[in-house]
Amino acid sequence: MPRITQNPNMAESPDFDSAEFQEAYAPLATEQNTVENIINTLKAAWTRDNDAKKARLGDANVQERNAAAEAEEAAKEKELQETQEASHREKEKRKPKLRNFTANKVVDSVSDTRPSPYAVHKLRQGEYVELYYFTQEACSEAERSEQTAAKDNITFTAVGDQLFMKPAAAYKAAKKVIRDEDLTFKQLTLAKTDMLRHMGQEEWPEQHIIALGIFFIKLECHRLRKQDGGDAVVLRYQAQVRREWTEALKSTSDEDVFDISVINDTRLNQMYTEHLNARHSQGVVR
Repeated sequence: MPRITQNPNMAESPDFDSAEFQEAYAPLATEQNTVENIINTLKAAWTRDNDAKKARLGDANVQERNAAAEAEEAAKEKELQETQEASHREKEKRKPKLRNFTANKVVDSVSDTRPSPYAVHKLRQGEYVELYYFTQEACSEAERSEQTAAKDNITFTAVGDQLFMKPAAAYKAAKKVIRDEDLTFKQLTLAKTDMLRHMGQEEWPEQHIIALGIFFIKLECHRLRKQDGGDAVVLRYQAQVRREWTEALKSTSDEDVFDISVINDTRLNQMYTEHLNARHSQGVVR
């Protein structure tokens, strides 16, 4: 069907009654088909054709209006869907990130010890942290500090793409930290177990955790502990070597990091000799 290029509602019929038309169609006239009949036939034909164009134009207008209405409705539905999806995503972001629980599982009989956020943050960053933070005394103190921290003294911490407010005091080093070399061997034995567990929770590489665990076991069983003052030397060795190892793991140096699970007995013996000499110079050994 030919496309309508002009509005038939605005079209004007040719002046078929004009002298020009009369003269043009006069040669075609006969007694049965006069010029007047021919002119009337032309008028009727033009009117039918224009009426047909009007009808087609009306149908086209209806189709265009329908198409425009459908497009508008589709755009509204798309906008509504996008708004709903955005709202759903926003609600999902606001939902607390919670794990599921196991039905009928009973809580542990003993409360789990929790070191301070400061100590956990140190582990998360792969940095050295004193064993004191994992002793029962330090964990109890950390719990008391979190409960009594002033509400107007806060800091922000990022978890994923969200920020959370935490008591600033909880993220500070403890005021009275006992150095590793000044711990008792009982404190070291208990604290290292808790520290190794939290290292696993903070996703330290398994080989690192195993190596450090072997390091502690070898020190606990070391023959030097049977000697007078041996515990103090082993504690000092632990403090020095673990700090050096942790710093080496974070270093950008090309030098290979040593295996902490291998005990350097030469260094331990030298440290024990220095310990005896120091005691002798102080008049402790007679």
